[in-house]
Amino acid sequence: MDQLITCMESHGMDQWGVCRFEDALPLLEVRAKRRLPERAKSIIVILFGYYVGEYPNRNISRYALMDDYHTIIRATLEELAKELQNMYNSDVFIPFVDSSPVAEVRAASLAGLGDTGMNGQLLNETYGSYCFIGEIVTTADFPAAGRKAKPLCTHCGRCAAACPTGALSHEGFDREKCRSHITQKKGELTEWEREQIRAGGFVWGCDLCTDACPVNRNARRSPVVAFQRDIAPVVGEDNLGKLCESKAYGWRGETVLRRNLRILRGEE
Repeated sequence: MDQLITCMESHGMDQWGVCRFEDALPLLEVRAKRRLPERAKSIIVILFGYYVGEYPNRNISRYALMDDYHTIIRATLEELAKELQNMYNSDVFIPFVDSSPVAEVRAASLAGLGDTGMNGQLLNETYGSYCFIGEIVTTADFPAAGRKAKPLCTHCGRCAAACPTGALSHEGFDREKCRSHITQKKGELTEWEREQIRAGGFVWGCDLCTDACPVNRNARRSPVVAFQRDIAPVVGEDNLGKLCESKAYGWRGETVLRRNLRILRGEE
């Protein structure tokens, strides 16, 4: 365990913890599940804060302002996994980010890193819910977090009150009503869906429930150097093609975002 701590500290990881693999079950049925090591015993969960400032005129969700977090975090996790493999050479370390078979918010909570908010996001004392979650699943038998994070969600309901479509409520989450989901949908949208994009003003995503959360008021600025570079708060016809090469929304392709731009201009 001392070597693990040393490794994390040397890479500036200030929010991380360990949970038992068996405690994080059941797994999600995703393609990446096949990459899990046999006889996995522990999950190292690491948070990457992504708050980089306000940018009040942005038309993109906060998490997509910087270059694609998948690429940045994956590189960091792969480097960590390689170092840990050298330290614990009889064990296996497999990194995951986003498309993980591990239910990330639950694993992070089990690792003592935060509380699950009413909107389903992880709430962390340092980064609020402005954080990405990465995991390294390993056969090494590390001790799990001996602490639970203090409760941060008071169920004040501000996230639900901020949701303009009723997608988020005390009864749960309706994905089909979520503006963020609507901006990512392929094909022709209903008039109601187009109106939601117009009203939201975002080409991609919706941060209303997140920004309404009181826990995020004192969120620390991201320490990830790569997140500070090439921030693009406004996406338009002139820069969309280039940005899709490096931003998190690039996976969806230009067609969906160009449709959203037309909707915002009142052309659809």
